[in-house]
Amino acid sequence: MAPRLRTFFVAVVLSAYLVIVGPPVLLVAWLIGSTRMLYALAVPAIRFGMWAAGVRIDVRGLDRLDERQNYLFMPNHSSNVDPPVVVAALRRDVRMMGKASLFRIPVFGRVIRQAGFVPIIREDRDAAINSGNQAAELLRQGHDFVIFPEGTRSRDGNLLPLKKGPFFMAQSGGVPVVPVRVRGTREVMKKGGKVIYPGSVEVEVCAPIDVTALEGDGESIRERLRTRVTDELRGDLTGPERRVTPQGHERA
Repeated sequence: MAPRLRTFFVAVVLSAYLVIVGPPVLLVAWLIGSTRMLYALAVPAIRFGMWAAGVRIDVRGLDRLDERQNYLFMPNHSSNVDPPVVVAALRRDVRMMGKASLFRIPVFGRVIRQAGFVPIIREDRDAAINSGNQAAELLRQGHDFVIFPEGTRSRDGNLLPLKKGPFFMAQSGGVPVVPVRVRGTREVMKKGGKVIYPGSVEVEVCAPIDVTALEGDGESIRERLRTRVTDELRGDLTGPERRVTPQGHERA
C-alpha cells in the first residue's frame, strides 16, 4: 500500500476508534478517579497506528529503569511521530506537554487533558512557566513525564540547543532525568510532512541521571544537568543519515 494511503487509513481508523471508545472510557476513568484506563486505551492504538503505517520500533535500554521510580524523560525531537513513538517505546503511563490547540480537538482534547497532559503556550512566558510548574507537581506526585528539551523539531536531525525550562522542571520535580535517543523518525516523517513512510526507528533509553546527586547551587546544577543530557543525546545522533528500510525489528 502506498504511504499516502497507509497514512489515510491509519488516520481514519484511529479517529473512529477515538470517537467510539473515547467517551465511555473517559466516563469510567472519571468515575473511578484513575487515568490508567486512558493509558490502556491509547497505547494499543498508538502501536497499531505505527504498525499499520509500516513503522517498526527497536527499543533498547528499558532494563536501566526501575519500575518503582518515576522519571522525567528527555528525548531529542526531529519529527511529528516522536511523541507516539516514545510513548509506545517506553511502555509506561507517561504525561506530556502539548500545544494548547491540541486540547481544543473534540474528544481527543478531553482525553489528553484527563490523562494529565499539560497544555503550553510558548509565546506566553508566564503561561509557559505555569505549565512547567504543573508538570513538576505531577513529577512530585509520582508520575512519569516526557518533555522534548529542544523545544521544537530539528530540521536536519542534529541536536538543537536545549532550553532551560525543562531543567528547572527537573530540579523542581526532584526525580531522575533520563535522556532518550530517537533515530529514524525524521526519515519516517520530516518536519512539516503529513505522510508517514514505512521504516525502522531506534529508541535507546540512556542511564538515569540523579539530579539530587549533582553538587552546586541551583544554576550550576541546571547547567551541569543540561550539559550531561546534551552529551548523551548528541552521542548517538551525529552519525551519517541512514536509508530507511522496512526491515523487521522488535515491535514496541
